Amino acid sequence: MMFRETLPEDCPPGAADEIAEQRDVYRLVASDPPTEADFRSQRALRPTAVFSVSECQACGLSVHTERADSLRAAKLPRLRGKRICRVRLLPGAGYLQQTGTPSHHTWWPSADFDILAQCEAAMS
Repeated sequence: MMFRETLPEDCPPGAADEIAEQRDVYRLVASDPPTEADFRSQRALRPTAVFSVSECQACGLSVHTERADSLRAAKLPRLRGKRICRVRLLPGAGYLQQTGTPSHHTWWPSADFDILAQCEAAMS
């Protein structure tokens, strides 16, 4: 599978699951409507930063499986003002792994998955 961003070796990790069934996830976005820029990894946004998570995780996208957890995250000072976008993940959308809290996941989107076509308008 080809991915939207260049990933380090052994990424996604073996513990990540290939998305084989439809499911919804929630992502904090800055734009309304969301744009491609809202779906760039922290590594792509900050190429020289040092992160407290693995390089693989820094190259993925943070999403929640529960909207309520995205609402809570949006109250954090550095995320204040962000909106929530629901993304419908379809089979072949990439790989997903639970990271952090039970609802927090890292998503490594496949190169050919049209995220914006599956993103419901941002909501607060």
